[in-house]
Amino acid sequence: MKKIAFISGYDKADIIIYIAKILSMMHKRVLIIDTTLIQKTKYIVPTMTPTAKYVTTYDEIDVAIGFSNMQDLQEYLGIADFEEYDYILYDIDNPDYYNSFEIQPTDEHCFLSTFDIYSVQKGINVLRTIKQPTEVLKALITRDPASEESEYLDFVTFNLKIKWKENIVYMPFETADLYEIYQNQRYSRVKFTGLSMDYMDSLSFLMENITDCSRGDIRKTVRMIDRDN
Repeated sequence: MKKIAFISGYDKADIIIYIAKILSMMHKRVLIIDTTLIQKTKYIVPTMTPTAKYVTTYDEIDVAIGFSNMQDLQEYLGIADFEEYDYILYDIDNPDYYNSFEIQPTDEHCFLSTFDIYSVQKGINVLRTIKQPTEVLKALITRDPASEESEYLDFVTFNLKIKWKENIVYMPFETADLYEIYQNQRYSRVKFTGLSMDYMDSLSFLMENITDCSRGDIRKTVRMIDRDN
């Protein structure tokens, strides 16, 4: 089982769902855990009877919402452990939940954020809870990639127990991509037709850095998803 923590105050739900969809089409069992304050996932992923906490299945992806720790979720599912899952993807902006969901330094960490102060500071608050040396991937959502953005993160985290990975993923921020993402939300679907080539290249590069999948397999799977839709 591979665990991936997506950290920051940025709205990461759609990107995480896209990653989960690609993994599920590769015959991987995936669980998304939304631990964020807003819990946007409950608005994207439809369910018949939403309650304070629940697990629902969306397009062969399990999604957990409203839980505060792994033990609580484990009891809800009635399972002894989470080994039935190949991947667990955490959406995190709360420092308390970083520990209660038992994320370890050996798990994958991705700082996925724009550069608005709220998103960055929420993410840094989570990073401050890390007490052992931990590698973190920068995935920076920006219209015009610049070294100053990466250097800013280096500066504000220089005294923390993290080590930024050498690779940096820059994800585009384009109106056309947002339109397609919003369309997917409205129609409760996961498809990639209409997303820009830059967006898809960045998503593939991101997955290549945090999963066990090759870029070629990712692209082949995306084509298969869009053909089926």
